[in-house]
Amino acid sequence: MIFTNEYIQEIDKLTDKDIYLVGGSVRDYIIKKKIEDFDLIIQDNAASIAEAFASSKNVRAIPLDKGNNILRVLLNNSDNAKVTIDFSALKGKDIHDDLSKRDFTMNALAVKIEEGKINFSQIIDPFSGLDDIEKNIIREVNEDIFAKDPIRMLRAIRFMSQLNFDISDSMYGLIHSNNNRIKDIPGEKISNEIFKILGLKRAYYYFSFMDKHLNMLNKIFPEIDPMKDVGRCKYHVVDAWTHSIHTMRVIEKIIYANGYFENHLRKAYEDHTNKIMANGHTRLQLIKIAALFHDIGKPKARWVDETGRVRFRGHEIVGEEIMADISVRLGLSKKEKSFLCKIVKEHMWPLTLYKTNDVSGRALYNLFKNFGESTLDIILIGLADIISTRQLLKPHEEMGMYKVHAEYLANNYLTRFKRLEDISHIINGNDILEKYNIEDKRVIGEILDSVKKAIFFGEIPLERERILKYVEELL
Repeated sequence: MIFTNEYIQEIDKLTDKDIYLVGGSVRDYIIKKKIEDFDLIIQDNAASIAEAFASSKNVRAIPLDKGNNILRVLLNNSDNAKVTIDFSALKGKDIHDDLSKRDFTMNALAVKIEEGKINFSQIIDPFSGLDDIEKNIIREVNEDIFAKDPIRMLRAIRFMSQLNFDISDSMYGLIHSNNNRIKDIPGEKISNEIFKILGLKRAYYYFSFMDKHLNMLNKIFPEIDPMKDVGRCKYHVVDAWTHSIHTMRVIEKIIYANGYFENHLRKAYEDHTNKIMANGHTRLQLIKIAALFHDIGKPKARWVDETGRVRFRGHEIVGEEIMADISVRLGLSKKEKSFLCKIVKEHMWPLTLYKTNDVSGRALYNLFKNFGESTLDIILIGLADIISTRQLLKPHEEMGMYKVHAEYLANNYLTRFKRLEDISHIINGNDILEKYNIEDKRVIGEILDSVKKAIFFGEIPLERERILKYVEELL
């Protein structure tokens, strides 16, 4: 079990001090996962060695933690795959002392590098991490694990979701006794862990787990507690929070299923939801967050009419404001915040069209114009919302009709409107300004909207000369 990496050999030649491969790198090798992130502990001068190695590769050593002397070097290997190498100084008197300061036993592993080679048959394992890996258990190195660094509670859940492991009984107790410390963690750190969980296929399960079994999710999102007290009405047999978790589950079942939509629509949704929105976050990760909080406004919007019926009219407007607050707390970008607020505010639109039986060209055009590239997201949230509601109300009900409605909306958007979102390569405001000497930007905007509408309704083709002729007739 001797492993050699081209970079490890070069780094070993830069020093006569002891070097160890530690933590997740060793764990990943044990669970037969390709090592792409190398964590190195160097007995002395870690920073200077990192900088010397980076210089030899014509890249920069990036400081991650100046106080703890941790640097990162990013490279592409011979297969053009990305490789991350972290350099850290030894903490404590020896490697055992260093490993004792780590979070989980599965990460408190090390292998000494000798002559540029890593011998995995000689793993340093002072806390029985190998045994825990074999049992698929995440266990703490010591009882102070969360007191020293509360973010480790979220890291534990993230590792659960990534590795399909469980946490130890002792860790259950430690999380329960420390979960209030989560309130002290900066929003950006929480967001980092939360979005890693959202990137996996069963995110709904782990959010539910953090809520039901660990009583920690409401420390991050206190808004969910009021949701547990409202929501039951004529259409909902469960509270708003249970419904929201189920909505996230339905989103994941739809997106990750092979045959839920026809191939062209499935492919369109895959391409659309895999796009990066901002901060490395995909649309799908944000859609899951939106699913979780689409009814966040219901507690404040709840009222009882004269017949005694519970109603939540306007909950989407209230929810938009609360979603904005949550986005700020998580340190999300303006683009992400705007996206989430829009989804929460508009998630009722597909149902409104369904209930009024209005899928006319005018209604569809207005819908697509207002929502733009978020159209597919809103349709998906609307579909999952209705399925979640009806499945819990009538588990054996066939949801085919509403699914057909959602597919009809999505297909119309893809085939009739998507190409019109940006027609600047054919005609733009400057063209109209120059040709017709119109300087009022509002008027130019109205003309371009009229052009798009005419193309949408099949009155003119998407061709420059025909569009210009149409504008002349319009003027």
